[in-house]
Amino acid sequence: MTLPINALIPSDQLHAVMKPISEARGMPNEAYTTEEALRFERDHLFAAQWTAIAFVDTLTPGEVRPVDFMGIPIILTRQKGGEIGVFHNVCSHRGLQLVRTPRKTNGLLVCPYHSWTYSLAGELKATPHIGGVGEHSVDGFDCKNHGLKPVRFHVWLGVLFINLNGKAAPFEESAATVIDRYRNLMGQSGESELRAAITHGSATFDVKCNWKLALENYLEAYHLPFVHPGLNSYSPLEKHSNVIISENCAGQVSSTFDPGLDRDDPLPLFSQWDSERLSTGEWPVLFPNLLLGFQANHVFAMIVSPLTAHTCREELMIFYAGDAANEDRFLRQRKSNLDAWSVVFNEDVEPCERMQAGRQSPGYLGGAFSPVHDVCSHHFHQWVAGRYLAAVE
Repeated sequence: MTLPINALIPSDQLHAVMKPISEARGMPNEAYTTEEALRFERDHLFAAQWTAIAFVDTLTPGEVRPVDFMGIPIILTRQKGGEIGVFHNVCSHRGLQLVRTPRKTNGLLVCPYHSWTYSLAGELKATPHIGGVGEHSVDGFDCKNHGLKPVRFHVWLGVLFINLNGKAAPFEESAATVIDRYRNLMGQSGESELRAAITHGSATFDVKCNWKLALENYLEAYHLPFVHPGLNSYSPLEKHSNVIISENCAGQVSSTFDPGLDRDDPLPLFSQWDSERLSTGEWPVLFPNLLLGFQANHVFAMIVSPLTAHTCREELMIFYAGDAANEDRFLRQRKSNLDAWSVVFNEDVEPCERMQAGRQSPGYLGGAFSPVHDVCSHHFHQWVAGRYLAAVE
């Protein structure tokens, strides 16, 4: 039996989240442990927002790739000229899932059921025998009306975002404050200088926790001295501050970030990075599911994808400033950088998984927040609770 969301999570518990931080509780256990809550979040938090789904640099020309969007089949395509497409992964004829595993194509996508054929731009190109054996067309049926159903998408910082319900404001509008902040930090040329690392630039972490716990952990630096002694040695807690960037973005700022990857041959810096902030590190979360990291010599992004109410996958990609950083002479630095961040993200796994285990306890009723260190986590809780309330009241 599936409970309505207002029966699963009463509105008084959501209103408790919306209180000032010194009085507020966090989201209740059911939001972390039930598939009903996850389906609700898919439809009201993810589908209604711009959601990170993939890194465009991993899509090669001619490739088609299926993505499971919390139970909804999506397909990503890249044409020979590099153009990206995002579509519902179903044939327009009988609704067959078209693609089950990533693969290269010759530019065409053929349904294995009745061989209806689509271009990677989603156009229906062929309908074999639709009018009878040897009759490949039929009066009244126009292929132009039966292509793959598109999904709205946008690319920023090498990340492919989708808006499944098509109702969100344009990405440039909904993320305007975030975009402007990081253009000012990186300089106007920063985005065009981004290059995905050709080696030692990606990692994947499967974590046995609800997706929200992964975000909440990233949003606060309170745990640095206890969980990340290495990171805390060069980016200490006392040098961190909370920043609420917009309704759907918040995170941490450090004024002393200096990983010291190589003093003798340092990685190139972004050419127009704010010269007064070369030791700045910023680590915001763009809700609902993108973790970002901005440093003067690299940017990283991590997509957090819910798998079940109890599990999520984190996909990391590192970008550098210009082509030179991918030269062989910087191989050691790229490896050191990936290793350093992998240590940090692996250190977060156990606390997140143990928080998930704790959400099974009836003795935990949403917890409390530090009014100093949990400002961004509370902001995220309120963002989530606000979307629950909008749907149930």
